[in-house]
Amino acid sequence: MGGFRQFVLLAWAGLALLGCGEVSETAVPGGGGSVPVLPPMSGRTIVYQGSDEDFLNPERGFHVAFQLQEYNDYRLVRSGGWFGLPASVVFAYVSLYEYRNSDIPQGYLEHLRNRLENARQGGVKLILRHYYAFPGKTGSEDAPLHWMLRHIGQLRPIWHEYQDIIWAVQAGFIGLWGEWHTSSHGLDRPESEDQLVRALLRALPQSIPLQLRYMEDIIRLFPEPLSPAQAFSGSDQARVGHHNDCFLAGENDAGTYTWNMWDVQKAYLERITRFVPVAGETCEVNFNLPRQGCSVALAELRRFNWQVLSGTWYQGVLDRWKREGCYPEIARRLGYRFRLVRAVIPEQLSRGGVMKMGLEIANDGFANPVRPRPVHILLRNRVTKQVYRFPLRADPRTWEPGKTQALVLEAGLPGEMPTGEYEVLLHLPDPAQNLQNRPEYAIRLANTGVWEPSTGYNNLQHVVRVQ
Repeated sequence: MGGFRQFVLLAWAGLALLGCGEVSETAVPGGGGSVPVLPPMSGRTIVYQGSDEDFLNPERGFHVAFQLQEYNDYRLVRSGGWFGLPASVVFAYVSLYEYRNSDIPQGYLEHLRNRLENARQGGVKLILRHYYAFPGKTGSEDAPLHWMLRHIGQLRPIWHEYQDIIWAVQAGFIGLWGEWHTSSHGLDRPESEDQLVRALLRALPQSIPLQLRYMEDIIRLFPEPLSPAQAFSGSDQARVGHHNDCFLAGENDAGTYTWNMWDVQKAYLERITRFVPVAGETCEVNFNLPRQGCSVALAELRRFNWQVLSGTWYQGVLDRWKREGCYPEIARRLGYRFRLVRAVIPEQLSRGGVMKMGLEIANDGFANPVRPRPVHILLRNRVTKQVYRFPLRADPRTWEPGKTQALVLEAGLPGEMPTGEYEVLLHLPDPAQNLQNRPEYAIRLANTGVWEPSTGYNNLQHVVRVQ
């Protein structure tokens, strides 16, 4: 990796980890938050330069859309070879139309596995939606409910096998585009929808959240909003998020909210979206309304903690944001955007001794991550490139937008650690073991001069001497 042999030494034994500091409650314009006070500690104080660069990070940003069964070269997605838009997230439709009255053949299941494997190798994450009826591509018939449930059972092993790269699954299956309307079998009603949701929650691994299209369905299933105490618990309610496929298309977003109930439903949505995935697209319904302008778009993207949004549809709305000047800000702030504010790091350590350091990290994005992610401080020998890894008791899912997080590490150094100079780095890798050494799945911080694309590490621009 990066032209050198890397020795990763997991320095678990003897670590005394103190965890995180408090979060500042005072926000500043631009979402950075005021700087919390770290506890007293000795060392060099480093103030970091923020960056306005638009760059890829996992599980956030503008997405592109494919038919999973048709497209295969995911290497082009990250480089912008498709649609001219670099993306780390792909919205993937999965056609089941040919099998609406039969089992899915094993050959087709293997074909889908092949496509998912290519997505994994291409360094992207996926939002999946399975459908039967897709106007312009198939007929208008969906499947009877018993075949839908049968297909969920057949797809279950694939979802488990590729849970590392599936960011979310949308409920799908029912009606045109799998969007829960215009079902040829009359399944767009609560009895069928609730049965489908229960089957999906049982079949999906606990790590994959489920997204529902309409707020009335979420509220019917879970009358009380998800509370902070319930968040990330793995319960059914904690796993159900939202996708809005007509964002900003009128007060009720073309049926996303129930007519004349939108204020109540938006208040409910606002309470849950820090904890569950939010994605979707704009649309041409009621195009060119005042709601689709920059001022409302920015306010609602922030209010509902949007993480992923289509970067290709509807082009008219996207072009309007470009004309009005907010498109670059939206591109930067979708999802999380973590930025180093300052650090206090010792300049000299003794092997077998204790390292104590502090970091302040602001979240300038519209949201926080909703999937778990480790946080590691690394010491890398400047000569041998050996890496010592110190895990922080920190959860980036709690790093709220518009606030600054104070993190403190106090850890014991191994007694056999070689003396010498060590670079200090921050690593936020993917939680899946098979992706932890993949730089494209690690979080990059919004600072100048810290990102190492060959390793996925953020260099804290400090060298400590171990003696």
